[in-house]
Amino acid sequence: MPDVKDPVCGMTIAEADAVATVDHDGSTYYFCSQDCAEEFRENPDDYT
Repeated sequence: MPDVKDPVCGMTIAEADAVATVDHDGSTYYFCSQDCAEEFRENPDDYT
């Protein structure tokens, strides 16, 4: 599995280790924590 970058905190994680994912505008974003995923859900345009 490839590494992905959490768009909120910038941490690089293995895709398989992502704690949460969010689909937005046809793309899937991967997160290291539920907190980062929630921040993204609240303000997705700040991170895309």
